[in-house]
Amino acid sequence: MNLKELFALFLRMVGVLGIIIIVRHALASDHIETEPVLVFVKWVIGVLVGLYFIRGAPLLVKFAFPAST
Repeated sequence: MNLKELFALFLRMVGVLGIIIIVRHALASDHIETEPVLVFVKWVIGVLVGLYFIRGAPLLVKFAFPAST
């Protein structure tokens, strides 16, 4: 594995861990004092970022390694 593939693998692991943390937080916490729409928007944004990382974050990898294709 070259450095580009290792970086993409690391991003995928970060994405999986991020999704796990968001799901655990959503199931375990009590958000009575917070606006429900705001909490929902934060969860949706977190899940979308996590899914992007799970896909390998191709734009981020291309930015980090511009010379290699």
